[in-house]
Amino acid sequence: MKLIKAFTSGAGRALRSVKALLIIWFLSFIIMAVFAFPLRSFIIAVLGNTASTGLLNEGFDISYFLNMGQAFEPMMSAITGGLLIMILVFFLLYVFLNGGLFDSLLSNSYAYKPGNFFRSSARYFLSYMIITVLIMLIILAVVFLVAAVPLIIHRSGEGGSEEATWKLVGILRIVVVLVLPVFLLVADYARVWLAANDHRKVFKAFAYGFRATFRSFLSSYFFMLIMVIVQGLYAVLVAKILSGYSPLTGEGLFVLFLLTQVLFLFKLYLRAVRYGGVAALYQM
Repeated sequence: MKLIKAFTSGAGRALRSVKALLIIWFLSFIIMAVFAFPLRSFIIAVLGNTASTGLLNEGFDISYFLNMGQAFEPMMSAITGGLLIMILVFFLLYVFLNGGLFDSLLSNSYAYKPGNFFRSSARYFLSYMIITVLIMLIILAVVFLVAAVPLIIHRSGEGGSEEATWKLVGILRIVVVLVLPVFLLVADYARVWLAANDHRKVFKAFAYGFRATFRSFLSSYFFMLIMVIVQGLYAVLVAKILSGYSPLTGEGLFVLFLLTQVLFLFKLYLRAVRYGGVAALYQM
């Protein structure tokens, strides 16, 4: 019963947090545009408005870029550097906005005010940052222990066939997927507790996250496991949809733009369903 309520309440809370989701979408779009338009102008300046750029519609041809001469190195440096900076900026942005999103989901009201969203985002930014970094380090350590170490031992042994190695990799992937929801639950419960109690006591919140996860383990675990699988399958679906779409006209590019924005908004909604479900479990 708790599992069903977590999904229904999470979906409803996410829908009632439409203002928060639109704020996150809008800020994400603005930041993406800040990086994308200068990079687009730079690539056009390097490649030129010639027929050669049309070859890219038929697929990525690395030889074309390698033959660009001196322009190749600065272009790749700009792309790599811009990508790393963009990843960092988006990481900080989403940590910041999660404070407002959790507050909106706990409020569970269409009347939730954007001002409260930004106040909560600012209030919990440092606490949420610490929780996010800690849980990432824990996940990396666990993945190394349950996946990397057995694989290293297997590869260092004698007589390990390639087929056996791939079977082990497949098993380890499943193990990681099964373990991951536990630590995501700890992080989500900790953030919900901070938002619900108006605290910034990180380690007390972290302790609560572990207690809440194992107090109602079955319902919480299966809720998070299903959400992880759904979000993973959605990412694969999006990749397949976008990889199979090659616009050749201005109208096609506009349709692609609209499609990517709709897909991104639904991705935000799925994330809100996950957070909202944990918020519902917290309040049960």
